[in-house]
Amino acid sequence: MNGSPQAPSTQAPEPGAVMVADDHPLFREALAQIVGSAMPNARVVECGCLDDAQTALAEQDFELILLDVNMPGMNGMAGLLNLRNMAPATPVVIVSGREDRETIDQAMGCGAAGFIPKSFSRGGMHNALCTVLAGEISMPTEAPLDGLPDRHAAVAALSGQQRRVLEMISAGKANKIIAYELSISESTVKAHVTAILRKLNLRSRIQAALYATRQS
Repeated sequence: MNGSPQAPSTQAPEPGAVMVADDHPLFREALAQIVGSAMPNARVVECGCLDDAQTALAEQDFELILLDVNMPGMNGMAGLLNLRNMAPATPVVIVSGREDRETIDQAMGCGAAGFIPKSFSRGGMHNALCTVLAGEISMPTEAPLDGLPDRHAAVAALSGQQRRVLEMISAGKANKIIAYELSISESTVKAHVTAILRKLNLRSRIQAALYATRQS
């Protein structure tokens, strides 16, 4: 009888695993504690550079990734795109010391599920993490959206179908789901999104979602 159980395969997904990728050990430790408060059963895997993060992703699945885009090897948002390509279904939340509008827009445009400034308090980071875990987009509430037009005049310029599409975008629904629920083609949804962005003077789908939720 073999007295030692067989070790599980490193390739098997581990539900509840969370990656904390940052090059500062003390900040990784603080993030790990915040993850523990929001996800008591989570197993935290710490990475200090992009190579470590890529290796970890190749070995197992993660429920969530907390990522500093300025750690070694990232090359700005290129590293975010790399990790998103490796694990497209895993939400990636940027945790950054930079919180200017351009950095936030770039991160969200590259597929981040949220943006948490390192200037946030522990409680603020906890709340932001819980927002992402609830399937919503987490953004700094004090970060302004440039060039937003008057809501009433702008929304009045949208057709009824465009308003429905905007509502679905704010609910986080993908084009495929919107097309199915409205019984239209995905190309028609894309055309509506383009028109919405133009009429509301917005640059991205993320801004449209934030516009709809903040102005409601």
